[in-house]
Amino acid sequence: MKTRDLLEEIKENIKDYDIKVLEEKVKKVDINPISKQVSAYNIENYKEIISLNIDEESEENIEISDKKIYSIKKEIAKFFDGCSPESEEIFKKFIESICLYLSLIARKPLHPVGMDFSNGKTVFKEEKNNKINYYCDIKEELKMRSNEYYTCKYCICKEVK
Repeated sequence: MKTRDLLEEIKENIKDYDIKVLEEKVKKVDINPISKQVSAYNIENYKEIISLNIDEESEENIEISDKKIYSIKKEIAKFFDGCSPESEEIFKKFIESICLYLSLIARKPLHPVGMDFSNGKTVFKEEKNNKINYYCDIKEELKMRSNEYYTCKYCICKEVK
């Protein structure tokens, strides 16, 4: 599948999601800081997706493996089955779409830069020679712990060793 086609599929999948739900969530003062940060990141990416267009002839319109797209969708489904089976289908589709966008089109981390997972472990970026690299302190640890699902394998962040 071409990047442009995937973007159009993602747009179709998120168009009915009520983004106001997340916008209201981030305004609450009693919300968990991590949840607030992730929600704000999802809003930011939602807006990027809606406004983004990739021309047919653009060099960004590259071929993406259907197998990889399917694998990401399957992993996100396993994540929801294991962590949050009570989530509404429209929310699951929204998160799946955001993850596909971040992993395959935007090439950005699945979690926001600066998010504190625990004990100071975070997602951070370094710029070197006009190239941005993203890192995650907890990626390797989660890989060792996770036996049912591991969405981090689709995140562009590099492990910190």
